[in-house]
Amino acid sequence: MTIRRNQPWGSAAALPEGAPIASSNAELRRLITAQRAGDAPAMPIGVVGGDLWHVVGTPSGGADRLRSEQARTAPIDLIEVTADGDTLWACIGAVARNSWWHGPVVAAMSAEMLGRWRLAPAAHPNDGRLHVLSTGGGGPALSVAQRMLARRRLRSGSHLPHPAIAVRRVESWGHRLDRSLGLWLDGERVGKCHELAFTIRPDAAVIVF
Repeated sequence: MTIRRNQPWGSAAALPEGAPIASSNAELRRLITAQRAGDAPAMPIGVVGGDLWHVVGTPSGGADRLRSEQARTAPIDLIEVTADGDTLWACIGAVARNSWWHGPVVAAMSAEMLGRWRLAPAAHPNDGRLHVLSTGGGGPALSVAQRMLARRRLRSGSHLPHPAIAVRRVESWGHRLDRSLGLWLDGERVGKCHELAFTIRPDAAVIVF
């Protein structure tokens, strides 16, 4: 069940014996992808690094904490990404762009942080919604000067609101792009695509932190 307003997220529970641990976005995404494909058993994943670890407060203690009474277990939403017919998965965010400085940029986030940037300040990893931000692509587009300013404000999340950045809080989003854009999942480039769709999958995985 996704998080409810003014309710605690997750519960006190340690990482099960034999469960995997991820120390980066890339490790977490690979583990999730294997679980979704049926190549690995569906079980909680411990996080000791990466963006979700930052979102939950960078708890110290590493793997020892995950197996202690201090550990917390919580469900997270996943982003199902369909790129030119291929199904991929993201745990934090998906970004389609060719350049930050010109042309369309689309970011679909399930959590607020991506690297050092608070791209989606209102997002929670278990709120059951995609937070889609976009500029260009048929709507108003940020100028180069505005993009430079927005980039400086990304670390604090103060780039929003902005009239040239569309923000949607939805369950799914899809678009046929005018041209192919590069695709990054959880900060890792995975290729280019021309047709792109995102769908949030609530409670699709479990993490321990």
